[in-house]
Amino acid sequence: MTSRVVEMERETTLVDPVGAVGSLTDLIRAECGDIDVTRRIPASVVGALQDAEVFRLMAPVEIGGSELDPGTFFNVVEAASYADGSVGWCVMIGGCYATFAGLLPLEGAVAIYGEPETISAGAFRPDGVAVEVDGGFRVTGRWPLASGSSHANWYVGGCVVLRDGQPVIGPTGDSLTRECFFPAAVTELIDTWDSTGLRGTASHDYAVGDVFVPASHTMSFHEPPAIDRPLYRMPPVAMFATFIGAVPLGIARHAIDEFVRLAAAKTPQRSTSVLADKPIAHDRLGRAHVLVAAGRRYLIETLNDLWVRVRAGHAPTMAERGSLWLAATHAAHSALEAIELVFTAAGASSVYASSPLDRCLRDARTAVQHICTQELHFELAGRHLLGRDVVSSAWAIDYRGETWTCAEPTSPAR
Repeated sequence: MTSRVVEMERETTLVDPVGAVGSLTDLIRAECGDIDVTRRIPASVVGALQDAEVFRLMAPVEIGGSELDPGTFFNVVEAASYADGSVGWCVMIGGCYATFAGLLPLEGAVAIYGEPETISAGAFRPDGVAVEVDGGFRVTGRWPLASGSSHANWYVGGCVVLRDGQPVIGPTGDSLTRECFFPAAVTELIDTWDSTGLRGTASHDYAVGDVFVPASHTMSFHEPPAIDRPLYRMPPVAMFATFIGAVPLGIARHAIDEFVRLAAAKTPQRSTSVLADKPIAHDRLGRAHVLVAAGRRYLIETLNDLWVRVRAGHAPTMAERGSLWLAATHAAHSALEAIELVFTAAGASSVYASSPLDRCLRDARTAVQHICTQELHFELAGRHLLGRDVVSSAWAIDYRGETWTCAEPTSPAR
């Protein structure tokens, strides 16, 4: 079900996407002061992000995208998350999902992502059903966690494929699944996102009922990409996990900067000197700094190492997939730990809802709950290092038939 587009030389006019997003920090913070109440990204911020083309950075050049390398997009997500966690999360989702234009058949990629205004949202989990019909599928389902739903105009939902009322069994013996794309106009949005953190992401449930989806508007993470170039040969979900890791890293940088500002101005009770002169502040800030720096370096080096190999024609192994999941999880939890350190060191000042440290902690705590950065990936890494089977784990969600190397250990940090 895929069209193939040969690799070609290309040029991009993109200058500095990280700087472009970073320049929006003041605007984002000024406009997003009440997103805990509105539970959505303000239209002014979405418009500014669209003007910076952040939702087109990972799309193929054939449809006007920048086909940005993963390491630079990681930096874009981190910069947006430094400004605000919810904004960073929505940049990560909407921007990363543009890679799907390289996985879809070209006809579908043009129809969905060919418009510059396209922003997509949705969930990969197969909570829907796709009934085979002539030319495509009739799709019905309800999915959770459509981050960015307040500004999305296309949705994706994972589906189990049905034929004659029964699931189609794939070559691995499991039910065949496909990711199906449908426009917002036929999608019901269900208000369910009343969360502790990342409240501005509008990660509501969404549903469709018996909607026709052309075959060209579907894809599978297990199939080769339609566009045979390095960005789309990367393991898409494992790469997605690294971008999720960028969100708490950016939030942690914000928390550390906020603590530095607070410590220079706050004189704790029963003290004659500011918090910045206290040994406890020195210790906690030093620990927080190294947690973020080390976690970030391990993650970005792991991502960039695989990118270099894939650009040279290498097909990612199971160990390399696992390395991305592990590095993302480690970075995310290191960032959360760093935020907890400075939050605690700030004393009672950090407990108010008006404190940036409060939002940073809530946002990061919510971010690491994502399946891509849950602590189960430490367990999977340990299983893999001991030569145990991880074939049925989340790490195989984007397996494309490359050689399995289950006994190969996950690469250590360098």
